[in-house]
Amino acid sequence: MALERRAARIFPTLATLKASAGERLSNHYAIPLDQPFLYRWVPDDTTTADDVNVLAATGGYPGRWHRVRPSIDGTDLTDADASIGVGGNLRRTLPDSTLTANRTITLATTNAADGDVLTIVRLDAEAYTLQIDNGGAGGGTLCTLAASQRWEVNFLFDGTDWSLIGGGQLPS
Repeated sequence: MALERRAARIFPTLATLKASAGERLSNHYAIPLDQPFLYRWVPDDTTTADDVNVLAATGGYPGRWHRVRPSIDGTDLTDADASIGVGGNLRRTLPDSTLTANRTITLATTNAADGDVLTIVRLDAEAYTLQIDNGGAGGGTLCTLAASQRWEVNFLFDGTDWSLIGGGQLPS
């Protein structure tokens, strides 16, 4: 059985969207006019609502509205240890000839929603490593991108922690 495709439903305000009845199916989308983001309904979801990325519905079927995040490039990474999150967009690049020492990037959980995927692209092929750490409750190193190689890696947020889900070395 194919899922029905629908246009996003328009709501006059964010409050109206949150007060709407939850849906049993997950292929529902909405846009509140006072906060013009696209939201997707996730039935039975219990992610903590933050009134920006995750909205709790007050009626109908249990679940949450999740903001659909565009997969656009964020600000380039620099030659510094840093903590990055979804607020800086979901794709971050370390440009060529950037690193002057081994560096660590920590993936922050602030405003991250269950199912978010963050991509890090390393175009820098200098003789230094780039370590990626989980900033969630479980902590720890997720991977270390080897020196003198170009990489693209993807990380998934499960509501608590980031985990490495794929990626690999790019051709030089």
